[in-house]
Formats: sequence, C-alpha cells, structure tokens
Amino acid sequence: MLLGFGIGSLNSTLRFSGTEEVDLELSTASLSVSWQVLNKLSLRGGVGLILDGELKDSNDIIQDVQPGGVASIGFEYHAISGERYMPYIDFSLFLSGSSTEIKNPNNNSKTSYVSSDLRLGGRASWNVKNFLYPYASARIFGGPVRWTLDGQDVTGSDIHKYQIAVGAAIQFRYIGTYFEFAGIGEKAMSIGVSYVW
Repeated sequence: MLLGFGIGSLNSTLRFSGTEEVDLELSTASLSVSWQVLNKLSLRGGVGLILDGELKDSNDIIQDVQPGGVASIGFEYHAISGERYMPYIDFSLFLSGSSTEIKNPNNNSKTSYVSSDLRLGGRASWNVKNFLYPYASARIFGGPVRWTLDGQDVTGSDIHKYQIAVGAAIQFRYIGTYFEFAGIGEKAMSIGVSYVW
C-alpha cells in the first residue's frame, strides 16, 4: 500500500452558459491511499481540502474561494514494464469532485460551487537506478461545474478538457517525494511525499 500527502495549485478557465468565461485559481492539500488489488491494477482514493483561491469573471470582478472539500477515486493500470531506455506505461481513470462556497467581496454574499470530472490519463516513466523516476503524462477529462453567476444558476466546464504534464519522483526506500508541473491545457503544479509498505 501507499499513503501520500500533497499540496497543489490549479489555474484554468471555465466557460458558463456557452459564452461567459471565468478564470479559476485554487490551492489544495490532500491525502491519498493506493492499494494494489491485482498484479497490474491498483485502486486509489483521496480526500482533501480547498485552501483558498479566486474566480475572476469577464468584468474583472474577483470573488474569493472559501475553504472546501475535494475527493477522488479511481484505478491505475500498469500496462508495460520498461527496460533500459524503454519507458513504463501506465493508464488511469479517476472520478473526482469538489464543493465549496464563493464569496463576493462587493456585498459579502456567498454562493455554492460544485464541480466533478472524469479523467482518463496515460503516463510514460523511466527508472533511473531505482532512485529517480522522471515521467511525462497526458490526460483528458470532462464534467460539469455548477455555480451562481450574476444571480443565475449556471452550469459550465473547463475550456481545455486536456492536460500535458511532466514530473519526477524520488524514492528513498519506503519514503518518496514527487513534483509535477502541467503547463499545457489545464495548468497545475503539485508537490508531495509518500510512504509505501
């Protein structure tokens, strides 16, 4: 089993009602557990907190993201074991959701914000002396975001629906660390530690 703790940031753009675009920034902290159920298949789940963030609409009105919650569950499939310069190939499928409140600083009113997405990913990683594990990954996703904008209940989604990321993990026996940066599509950055037994 593997227990992980990570912190991250997200920067993206949401489109509501087909035309209204809202810039989103979030900071999160989360715990995750991974359990190998079959030889090549692992079940992974996580819970966490939305620490803070902001939403900025087309009128440059910035609303504050209040503390909230996030959760995810999914599978990871180890498809190909690499050797030498050949990468390891993994695929993943995750369902996640988040819920929080958004505070308008102009009148101190609060509205609910709920999002969910289904995310399919592929990753190529390399084993460097059983210590360093650089990787590259690509993910596609989709799901609704529900909010109240200008007094109207609206549903939207991320305008990108894809993410390209690079990262690396370092393993010290039972303890590991990782860093990931996604700069294409949905932008994100995360760093964390893990313990495996």
